[in-house]
Amino acid sequence: MRKALCSIFGQMLLLAGCAVGAQESAALPELRSLGLDNMSPGIREQIQEAYREARAHLGDDAVCGRLGMVLETYGLLKDAARCYRRAAQLAPSTFRWAYYLGVVEAGEGQCDAAASTLRLSLRLDPNYVPAQLRLASCLLASADWIRSGELYAAITKHHPDNADAYYGLGRVRAAGHDLAGAAEAYRQACALYPNFGAAHYALALVYRALGQVGQAEEQLHLYERDKDRAPPAGDPLFDEVRALNRSATQQIQIGIELERQGRLEESVAAHEKAVEIDSQLVQAHVNLVELYGRLGQFEKAEEHFRTASHLDPGSSEGYYNYGVLLLSAEKYQQAENAFQKTIEIDPFHAGAHNNLGFLLERQGRLLEAEAEYQRAVENKPNNRQAHFNLGRVLVNLGKYEQGIQELEKTIEPEDEDTPRYKYALGAAFARSGDRQNALRYIRQARDGAVALGQSGLVASMERDLHTLEAPRTPQ
Repeated sequence: MRKALCSIFGQMLLLAGCAVGAQESAALPELRSLGLDNMSPGIREQIQEAYREARAHLGDDAVCGRLGMVLETYGLLKDAARCYRRAAQLAPSTFRWAYYLGVVEAGEGQCDAAASTLRLSLRLDPNYVPAQLRLASCLLASADWIRSGELYAAITKHHPDNADAYYGLGRVRAAGHDLAGAAEAYRQACALYPNFGAAHYALALVYRALGQVGQAEEQLHLYERDKDRAPPAGDPLFDEVRALNRSATQQIQIGIELERQGRLEESVAAHEKAVEIDSQLVQAHVNLVELYGRLGQFEKAEEHFRTASHLDPGSSEGYYNYGVLLLSAEKYQQAENAFQKTIEIDPFHAGAHNNLGFLLERQGRLLEAEAEYQRAVENKPNNRQAHFNLGRVLVNLGKYEQGIQELEKTIEPEDEDTPRYKYALGAAFARSGDRQNALRYIRQARDGAVALGQSGLVASMERDLHTLEAPRTPQ
């Protein structure tokens, strides 16, 4: 495999020429004094300790490179690059220093320099896929679409499970106006990682350009759901850099990623670490309200809500998360007050309007609930749950045509909720007197529920189908 990949990258790497020899002969970059006045005390001490160690061991590439890693993790890219250049010249056969230098050069927007450095790193280790991906991205940013496309294609050939490579290949094809080819690559990226927000958005744009409006809308819906999600980087070397970050905001990012993976207790630990580092960080407290609520630890959730509301009385997310907590505890009046406060702060908060609509609906205040659900879908048109709730309440108000129109917006894309939504649509048709469409959608819903093992839902559907399929008594 190594020999095969070397041949793939051979032409590109020849452009690096004698870069290793050139680095060996160049003067070593000096370690400059660092201005750290804007850093928190803990971070400042971490950087100063790494700097003192590097100054004490000027000929040690590992110590100098570690200083670069510490600087990089806090966004001090120019100083990090200087350290990586020094480390690379001290140890020109060490892959990681050339790779890290290419990463920070790309981070500073120096695509040509980054491409040259990343080629050098791949001479040292041709099989490190993250370096291949970063080089392909730099070539794409430099409008070198042919070589970028060749590299992405080579990665997909040897690593057919790499969603990032297919996404990059789609970008190359889109830049070359090969819309059908771009759509194919983006679809593969989404198939490999269904929550790939950027790929869903790119696919939506391609579908729109191809005139496939319905499919474009579906992809935009998926993008709204997953806009901040991407495949795991699978980059152990970059993970080592991230692991050095002791900032509270980094701990929040770690916690958010753990929450996305369903690892709630670990997410709580990361957020509590953020609070330990910076007790004034409102977002950490706001997130902990939701996390402790989901874990059923209501006292801790209440404690963090009180802290968040004290630090920032204007945090709509704080009140919203508190409202969700109260709703799960069946403290309905207090939850209603929290959602009202959320809307007072942020009148366009779709989630608060949707949940307030639910609370009004359970009180039998259907017209008021309808108005809240309507505001939810106006403020977030891709809010599937809000369309479902609005459709249901319209049907209950006898507004069958309008209700059916809302429910029809919920049945795609196919997921674990689709059988429930199709069931509601079929029931709406039944109440409107359209027996044919009622049977059609409830049968589809039953088949989907059977495939997903939703036995309770299947039993309910079978009862309704039995009633609908029974011969009608002549009038």
